[in-house]
Amino acid sequence: MRTIAFACAILSLLILAGAAIAGGLAYPGYDHLRQYISELGATGADTGQAVSLAFMASGALLAAFWLMCAGLFPKSPLLFIGFGLSALNGLGLFFGGVFRCDFQCSMESPSKAAMLHELLGGLGYLAGIVGVFVIGLAMRSRPAGRGLFTVALWCGVPAALAIWLIDPTFEFDGAAQRVLEFALAVWTVAVALSVRRPAGAVG
Repeated sequence: MRTIAFACAILSLLILAGAAIAGGLAYPGYDHLRQYISELGATGADTGQAVSLAFMASGALLAAFWLMCAGLFPKSPLLFIGFGLSALNGLGLFFGGVFRCDFQCSMESPSKAAMLHELLGGLGYLAGIVGVFVIGLAMRSRPAGRGLFTVALWCGVPAALAIWLIDPTFEFDGAAQRVLEFALAVWTVAVALSVRRPAGAVG
């Protein structure tokens, strides 16, 4: 189970990173600093279908990883809540692929799918960030988990600050989204590496 969980986490991150990089290269004039990742999967974009499928695959694997963590880490109500919130982030990504935003993620007269994309994606991000802090606090009192508490702070704080800059009024909203995604990815890798430790050494 530990190997499967680890593989789900790493594969999820590789799929998302690959979709962002390859999609950006295939999208004429795409600017990672000023455009959302979702624009690569938007309705009408040449890369839309493939990137949306990547979102769904990555999100499903990420949600599966966090749900498996609930069974691999020591039983704790706080950890259960944290892993559940983190799984919601994966589901937010999954449904971000199911409900695609309109072309260029325009919110002028948005379609129902675009509104759901914004709502579920945003809630997924919020849940994921809160999950980082909840898991970090839960691991703080455990000798084997103090390292994760430190990583939670290093990843959670930048992610929490960046989410408020993911707004069309901010010129570098794409860069802010990348900071948030990178912080959550580093956190996911840290937890995935903890999962690979022998039972009893993760908390």
